[in-house]
Amino acid sequence: MGKISYGMAVGNYLPYSETFIYEQIQKGARYAPVVLARGQVPTRELFPYKDVIPLSSMAAMKYFLFRRSADFDRAVEEYGLRFIHAHFGTNGALVAPIAFRHKIPLAVSYHGVDVGVLMGKRIPANYWFYKRIYRDPFDKASLLLPASEELANCLVDLGAPADKIKVHRLGVNLDRFRSVPRGDGPARFIMIGRLVEKKGFDYGIRAFAKVAGSVSGVSLTIVGEGVCKSRLQSLVAELHVESSVHFAGKVPSDKMPAYLEQFDVLVAPCVVAKNNDRDSGLIVLKEAGATGMASIGTYCGGLPEIIDHGNTGLLVDQRNVDQLADAMMALAENPSLRREYGLAARAKMEREYDSVIQNQKLEALFDSLI
Repeated sequence: MGKISYGMAVGNYLPYSETFIYEQIQKGARYAPVVLARGQVPTRELFPYKDVIPLSSMAAMKYFLFRRSADFDRAVEEYGLRFIHAHFGTNGALVAPIAFRHKIPLAVSYHGVDVGVLMGKRIPANYWFYKRIYRDPFDKASLLLPASEELANCLVDLGAPADKIKVHRLGVNLDRFRSVPRGDGPARFIMIGRLVEKKGFDYGIRAFAKVAGSVSGVSLTIVGEGVCKSRLQSLVAELHVESSVHFAGKVPSDKMPAYLEQFDVLVAPCVVAKNNDRDSGLIVLKEAGATGMASIGTYCGGLPEIIDHGNTGLLVDQRNVDQLADAMMALAENPSLRREYGLAARAKMEREYDSVIQNQKLEALFDSLI
């Protein structure tokens, strides 16, 4: 018997920052998606999949304005899609009328910004339309799937029915990552992510500068690109730590497992941004843990669900450079503690974030839809 077909509603197919979507496509055991994409980007070549239906620019504009798409309507009929699963509330709100017209169930996964932007007094201009329609999935969807408990609570605050909410955490492919022992040398810190406000990398740099002034040989590598890059580079120069801070740019997804093995501590100084965007189930934290790496994060979004303070890593308050520096200093000065946290992190990933198990849980939720 073949796999059950369903629609997967996404934005563009597929930006580098959304590799977790491709992971879901690949790990489907009993369900196979037809990807309903508003458009496509050059990086789609990194994520080969035959059943992707991208809209043209004109069709995408019509879909955005009127929430209608002849291409998606045909896909529902021709592929016999049993339901639609949308990634991000924005796509869930856009596709909700299509699922409703075809009388098929809808599930929507929420990942962070799609909830946070609705909670501030000022809504960014590019989310004004979403602000008008975000409640549609609350009414029309059968399942609302936030990636963390914090997002679940936010959805309830926004008026979502609690009985439709099921927290579903994204997993990591443990077959790609091996747990490797770290040595006793100077601590090698790493921060990974888009260089944007919510990542809090400026706080990480300031904290690292304090550590570098006291502990010789430590280093910090920053992986990623983004609008804040020049500002962060200027901050590094201002703090006179250019010799120990390296901007690595993007690292391809297939190179990341081996790349992470070179470092001792992942630092995730995340914050709630001015537009209320925040990280939920930070994938890179899980990938680092899968390699047996200790981590430092903040009490922000879903990070406290991934890092067990004092067991797999350390948690500090948002925007608190002194606390962050103290945590980095503690691990810089204690290689055995880094290793202890790293081993516990790998064990937690095996217990709670194995992508095979998490996808089995997701498919069990899909079973409830049909």
